[in-house]
Amino acid sequence: MDVYYAIIADVLQKIKGSRRSSGIYYILTGKKTSQSLSDSQWFQIENYYAALKGMSINQFNQALDTLCSMEIIELKNENIFIVTKQGERFLAERKEHFSFLEKLNGLKYSSIEHECWQVITLYVQALSNSLYDNYDYPPVIRDRDAADKVKILYPRSEQQRKKTASKLYNELLSILKDFDSESNEIFVKKLSGFNRVGNTFEQSARERGLSKIETVLRFRAVLHQLFKTADNKPEEFAVLNSLIGDFIEVPALTKSALITHQMLQRGKNIQEVMKLRNLKSSTMEDHLVEIAREIPEFSLHPYIDEKQKDRVIDFYNKTKENKLRPIKEAFPHLTYLQIRLVLAKEGGKHATGSRA
Repeated sequence: MDVYYAIIADVLQKIKGSRRSSGIYYILTGKKTSQSLSDSQWFQIENYYAALKGMSINQFNQALDTLCSMEIIELKNENIFIVTKQGERFLAERKEHFSFLEKLNGLKYSSIEHECWQVITLYVQALSNSLYDNYDYPPVIRDRDAADKVKILYPRSEQQRKKTASKLYNELLSILKDFDSESNEIFVKKLSGFNRVGNTFEQSARERGLSKIETVLRFRAVLHQLFKTADNKPEEFAVLNSLIGDFIEVPALTKSALITHQMLQRGKNIQEVMKLRNLKSSTMEDHLVEIAREIPEFSLHPYIDEKQKDRVIDFYNKTKENKLRPIKEAFPHLTYLQIRLVLAKEGGKHATGSRA
């Protein structure tokens, strides 16, 4: 059974009937709405955000039907599915084989993976060919922005190129050791070098006897781990960080929330932003929650005092409550916005737009 069945079942197990199937579809296909972004963190399924991008709604519904027919999931209420006992066994049996899925972080990296990969693969191709004194080859990537970045970072002397190639090799080797041989080979064979053009996903899938979707996800898992490692250890992984660091620094905000953030940075207050952009209060609240979640330096001090914030965090950590209403009932003097901001910023980075 293909990997996307396991992904859908695992998401349903973690959500525990708290969301309709349409909301789950938006998360899995990477629809960038405040709700899908918040839910991905609230239910700790950041890795699955945009995991199945490109899947049509018909394909998703057919997968649900198949899982129901196999008694892995069952319909609880209208468009709400839960995992059965048989489904729990199904997931447990496949956990080790699909362990690479834990390395994904679509919420953080899905929007930058294409641009980052273009830079990485073009840089590796240029460096590899230069070591063999070959400067006449068709570039594997023709994107102008990627080419410009590679030109800026490309080592000028032969000694620098050899040193950089050795450093990059060791950086990649260090990251790949945390993956199984299938994922490693898919990633490495995707790279182009001297007298070699990287595999397509279809070629790698045929070679490994895997589905295309599993092949793609294994590649993306390695790529996401590469991003994470280069970001967390910039000095140790200096070459990779120089290639992709600028992309990672961009916050994963919706376009509308990014505009709001920029206006707040320019000194506009909330009321001014709402008036100038003709925003409803609910939309403005969603933007603030996004900003609190994604921008480390965003302060909650104007919205809630430290003592109240700590009480909400303590309540969440004790109850692991994934609905806002019970938290609101425990703190009736606080607004929903205050609660959402605390959970987005501090409470394990969980914040939801639903009050159910």
